[in-house]
This record gives sequence, C-alpha cells and structure tokens, in this order.
Amino acid sequence: MAYNSYHPNTQPDRRSSHGLNHKISGLSDADSSSGLRGRESLVSLQSYHESPPLGNVSEENDYSRASWSVPLPSLGGAGGRFQPVSPSTSASGLGGRFKSFRARVAQPETTIHEDESIDMSLLRSAAPPGQSPSSYAPVSATEPAFDLTSFAGPMGTHDDEFLKTLQVQEASGQLTGGLGQGEQSPNTVIKGDQLLSPMPSLRRTLTQSLSMRRTRTPSAGSRSGGWEDLGQEEANKRGEVIEVIIEEESADVDLSSMVGPSPMGMDPDRARHSITLPAQTSQKRVFYPQPNWKPFWLRWPYLLFMIVLSIALAICQEVLYQQATRKPLISFTKAEDIDPGFYFVFKYVPTIITVTYGVLWQCTDFEVSRLEAYYQMSKEGGALAAESINVDYITMFNFARPLFALQRKHYAVAVSSVATLLAVSLVPTLGSAALVLNPSRAMRLSDPSLEKTITVSSTLSRLLTITFFVIAMLGCVLYYQLNTRRSGLLSDVKGIAGLASMAVVSHIMMDFKDMDTVKPKDIHRRLKNHRYVLRNSSLAPEDDSKTPVSRREIDSYNETHLSENPHPLMLRARGCIPFIAGILLFLGFIPVFLFTPASALTEHAPWVVTALAVCIKLGWGSLETAIRMMEPYYILSKRHAPAKTLTLDYTAMPFAAVALRALYNRHWVVVLVGWGTVMVEGLTIFATSLAAIEGRDFLSRVSEGEHSLDKGLGSGSETVRSFVVTLALTVFILIYLAVVAGVVFVRRRHPFLPRQPNTIASVLAFMHQSKMLYDFVGTAKFTNAQMMRRLDDIGKTYGLGWFDGRDGQTHCGVDEEELSGNYKHGIDAAQGNKPWLTEWQLF
Repeated sequence: MAYNSYHPNTQPDRRSSHGLNHKISGLSDADSSSGLRGRESLVSLQSYHESPPLGNVSEENDYSRASWSVPLPSLGGAGGRFQPVSPSTSASGLGGRFKSFRARVAQPETTIHEDESIDMSLLRSAAPPGQSPSSYAPVSATEPAFDLTSFAGPMGTHDDEFLKTLQVQEASGQLTGGLGQGEQSPNTVIKGDQLLSPMPSLRRTLTQSLSMRRTRTPSAGSRSGGWEDLGQEEANKRGEVIEVIIEEESADVDLSSMVGPSPMGMDPDRARHSITLPAQTSQKRVFYPQPNWKPFWLRWPYLLFMIVLSIALAICQEVLYQQATRKPLISFTKAEDIDPGFYFVFKYVPTIITVTYGVLWQCTDFEVSRLEAYYQMSKEGGALAAESINVDYITMFNFARPLFALQRKHYAVAVSSVATLLAVSLVPTLGSAALVLNPSRAMRLSDPSLEKTITVSSTLSRLLTITFFVIAMLGCVLYYQLNTRRSGLLSDVKGIAGLASMAVVSHIMMDFKDMDTVKPKDIHRRLKNHRYVLRNSSLAPEDDSKTPVSRREIDSYNETHLSENPHPLMLRARGCIPFIAGILLFLGFIPVFLFTPASALTEHAPWVVTALAVCIKLGWGSLETAIRMMEPYYILSKRHAPAKTLTLDYTAMPFAAVALRALYNRHWVVVLVGWGTVMVEGLTIFATSLAAIEGRDFLSRVSEGEHSLDKGLGSGSETVRSFVVTLALTVFILIYLAVVAGVVFVRRRHPFLPRQPNTIASVLAFMHQSKMLYDFVGTAKFTNAQMMRRLDDIGKTYGLGWFDGRDGQTHCGVDEEELSGNYKHGIDAAQGNKPWLTEWQLF
C-alpha cells in the first residue's frame, strides 16, 4: 500500500536539495525505505536549475513583486495568478509556511490521492524564473499543420462499425456529421414592450431614405400583425436571431371556485371581487434576420438610372423628329463632303446607343431571372417547389419567359422580360429604320449629283418614342417590386459551393433521396407538394402547418416546363445545326441585297436586315447561356478538378466580363463564346449600315481604277472605304460566329450529365449524398471569397461521376475525389455487380 513517507518534524534542506514549497505528493510503497522525493514545482524546472541560490541574490537579478507573474488556469479570475517576493530567511516564515502542512500530515498515515490542487499559502515563496537564455527552441507562432489520423494506423473493427452506424443513419434519413442541425437558437430575448419604446433617431443613408420599407407600429385592430412587423424589423436591424416575448392580458380568473363558499357575515359579491385576479398570457415568437443583398444591376441607383435614361431617349427622339420636320438633319451631294467625325456620329452613334441600351437592360433581366427563386422563398411562408427551387428562367426561350412568369405570378420576371425584349429587339430595329435617306434609291442612281437629305420617319419615330416611354413605365413597376421585398441573401450565391453552404443547415437534402439520375419530371412530381423557405441565409423545407398547400396550387402545377434532355438545346444537333445554318444563310443574303436587284427589299423595308441581325444575337445569347451554365460541370466531369471549380459560376458574371474571367482561367471555349457575344453586338451596328448601301454603285466605282477608295458612292452616304470596312467587319463577325458555334458543337455535343443543372433542385440532387458536404457545415454566411479560401485550405479535388455516398450506396453526382468511376450517359453504375458484397449462395 502506498503511504506518505514525509514526517513533519523533518525539515528539508533548502540549499542542498531542491526543496519544494508547494503541496507535495510523495507516494511510495509500504515496504520502501527510501526518503522523501517530492514532485517538481509547477514553476518551470529551468527556473530552479538556472537561477542563483536563494541566499545569493544579486542586484541585477533582484525580483520585484510586479516583475513577473504566472497564470494558474485552474484558479481563474484575478486569483489565478501569483507573484514573487523577495526571499525571506526568517524561521518564523518557515514555520508559518509549513503550519497547514504539519496539521495535515499529523493524521494517521494514509494514501494521499494525487491531484492538481495548489496550496495558495506557498505561492509567496515560489521559485522565480531563470534569467539565463532558454535551452528550448522558440515556438513558432504558426506551426505547420499535421494530420492526426496518421497516428491511428489502419482502420480496425471499431472504425468499420462506426462507419456502418453512420451509413445506417444516413440510409434511414438521419443526417450525420453536423448536417441538418437546424437553425441556431435565438441570440437575444426581447420583451414586446421594448419594441414599442422610443428608439434614438439614427441618421439614415441615402439608400435607406429612398427605401420603401418602413417600420409599422402595431395598432389595436391588428396587434398580432404589428408585432410581427416590429419583431422582423428588429431582427433585420440587429442582423441576428431574436426571440420576442409578447405579454397579453386575458380575461380575469375567478378563484372563488377554489376557496369554497364565502364566510359567514361577508357579502358574496364582495368576496368574489376580492379573489378575482387579472391573468396574463405570454407568447414567444422567433424572428430571423432577412438580409437584402442585391447585385448592382438590381439596386435602386441603377434602376433609377435606366428609368431616367429611357425618358431622356424618348424626349431626344421627339426633339430630333420635330427638328427634322422643319429642316433636314443633314444635306449633302457627295459622301466625301461630310466631315469624318460628323459622318461617324450620324452613321453609327444612333445604332450604338440603341444596342448599348439593350445590353444594359439585359444585365438587369438576367439577374432578375437568376434570383427570382430566392425572392420567392424569402416571402412569408415560403414558396412551392414549382415556384422556387424547380423553376428555370435562365435557359428558357426569351419570348416564352414573360408568359411563363405570369402563370406563376412572378411579376418581376414578367415585367423585366418584356422591357428587355423591347429594348433588345424593337428599339434597335426602329432606331435604324427611323432615319430615312432622300430621295429614293432609283433617283439617286439615275442622277448621283442630286442633293441628298437625311430626315426622320414620322411613324417609326413616334413608335420608337412610345417604346421608350413604355419601357420607362415598366422600369418604374420593376423598381417598386424590387424595393418592396427582400432577397433574403447575404451575398451572391455562386456555383455549387454557394448552394451547398445554404443547404447543410436544414434537412432539405433528405427530400432528394434517390434522385441522382432521375428526370426533371420525376423531381417535379415528388416535390410539387413541398414548400421551401429561405431563412437566415439557409434553404429549408417549410414545415409550418399554417401554410398548407391548397388543392388549387397542386392542380396548377401538374406538368413541368423543364426539358427531359440532359443537354441544352443549343448544344444539341437539333438547335446548334439550324443556328449555324442561319448564320451562313444571312452571310449569303448580304451579297444578294447588296449587288442584285433584290436590294429593293432593303429600300422599302430597311429594318429587315436589322431584325435578322437581332435574331442571330438572340440565338447566340442562348448558346452562350448554355456554355456558361455547363462549363463547371464539364470541368468536374474530367475528374480531379481544383476546389475553385465549386465556386465557379459564369452565369453570375455581367456582359463581357465572362470572356476576361475565362481567359484568366484558361477556359478557351468560354473565351471564344464570350468574345462572340461582344462581336455579335457589333453585328447589329454594321449590318444596319449595310442596309442603306447600293452595292452596284460600289462595283462601278471600283472599276474606275486607282483612288477609288476615297470616292463616295453616288447613291448613298457611304464612301468606298467605309463600305469596304463595314462589309469586311460584317463578314468576319458572321464567319467567326459560325466557326465558334461549330467548334462548340463538336466538343460539347455529348451529354456528360444525367440532366441539366438549370434549377436549384437539380443541383441539390447531384450532391445530396456527397461526403464533401461535411466541409460546408457552418459556412451558410460565408462570402464567395471566404468560401474559396476555406476550400483551398482543405486542399481536396472534386469530380463528377459515381461515388459511394454517406449512406454506403452508390450515387451519381459531384463529390470529393476519389470517385468510384466516371459518368457515361445511359449507363447506371449503381446497378453494377459488386461480387464482394454478394453472398456466395446467390451466384
């Protein structure tokens, strides 16, 4: 048996041996006759061995009480620190120091259980730290990371059992590893009366001053609704989850039923009144903050700018028309008589303005269509799957988008789509056709010396002015819609990583069980009765019974609008081949209306050429959208993609920025398509200019010999040089578009996905069983830059194919490497034979 071998009447030598001035735990066996050997002090061993003797303290090593202190973690607070004092040699000090210890050891010899407690009375004589340089190497502030699993060795039976337990939980619908933990508990508890207390007035910024959302005070008639508004406003202002306790007075409670009959000689009414107490009921409500992040193209300054620009263009067009009715805008006999700068202004600037105007509206329309699902889920009660996570506006045909949006009551998308269609197609067409060159082409050809004038068509000019005003009105409606509702987003949702970080908080992933390779119609059928909400920057199913799905809502979404083909239309032969053929036909149509009698068509309907160029631009936009959407998944299908692929989202980039970003990333197909988008805008400008030229006059000028480039065309406002440049640029752009479209079709015509990733539901189904979701726990409020840094620090690679999911089954989608195999369209690897998992009796 162990016993304490220390005797109180034996005082240790402080100089010859290392005396310990703290609680001693000297344990030894009963048969041992060895002397006392105390445990080392909690003060550093180096402090004793490298310090001078206590009796010879030099002046330079004189320690003061405030010169050093050592924290004691087990004590905490201010009492968890001790300081040295000048050493004392008095005997009384030693006697007092060991007084408490003698009292303890005077008891019968029993085992002293070892602990980490410290006798505070001994701290005043603790040995000071040494003064010589430390023999230990300094510890780096940032040490290299190492993997603790390298010490674990190969997996054993317990590890296998643990993994099987997790797989069983996942297979039964229970998320593991921190997934689906739910929303965080309220950070702050507030009483309802505090919401009504007057708050100090804060200086509002210009953006907040123009905001249409105002705090509403609860009225007596609608007190519950007012509390909700105040609570939500407070949560938005704090940016955190709050719990509001609302106390309401209810009917008085009569306690007479619990005290029996009234006493003798007492009025019963008075007795009943005296035991009637007012009762209060409290109601608790939890409010989540509703952030309102918006891209630049949806913020009120940009929308206000577009409204003002539309009105300004309408006024300018009307002023230009009024001026042209009094006097022709330009009068000339030969094209070379016009100043080059003035010639450029009247020839190209109007078309450049109208084309740029359409591009500006396209930026807004694209963001409205992309973020509409989040706006719907951020509403009170959320939205149905067919109205939110299973809706696709990005790849939809432009002219069908407004009708589809009206069917689902997505009025912002409908308004934005109509305004964009008018700005992209109608405005450039009317703008180019409104300028008229007089006299007629036949008269100009017969007598090139006639004076030529440029005027404005009254009918087309008024149509263009009305179009600008209509777009301005639609812009006002869109401004109201976007500023009276919140997006529910803290930052932009980019790529697969953005959706993964928002989906790991709730159990939304369980709704996509066994949807790896199913078609969009199957996803729609299984989710059409589900509601989803965007709460606290996280996607979650709406389980609140206060918002049940009505029969009318179920019947209105029986069919899905999504394509069953796993490849976008413009990447298939059915869409890409006709588009390439259309480009080549337009290329062949140019010499027809320039150098043949068919030029009479452009004389009477000059807008036809512009309309054809606009059609090519719309088709190219569909091709670019498909490439933008599919590029990250194409990279993942090649396996071992870097982590930045998960945050890559070309669909969220504005016009012309796609080509620059793709050039930086060395995604050459995206670069070619992105530059084609820039060039196709110039096609509208140059093709419109060609519509007013008589090519036969050009041939006659060229046949005259030298110095023909500086001569003007007698039938129009072009010089030979300007005509050659315009024609060459138009032909080059068309050839470029045709070649790039052919390259895209050859390289991307094969499906490499089970379905198109054009909806939120489709993307979530690709990763509902991915093990990489563990890395996204706690990242719901990360920005895209923070997410990229986190994934880079993890250092994993990712791929698209077949993998073993968290439930132990084979799934198809996006996950961390190593995957079990590549995806080949039409082959279901989940049905493959695994003989090592099959009992031998079944062979």
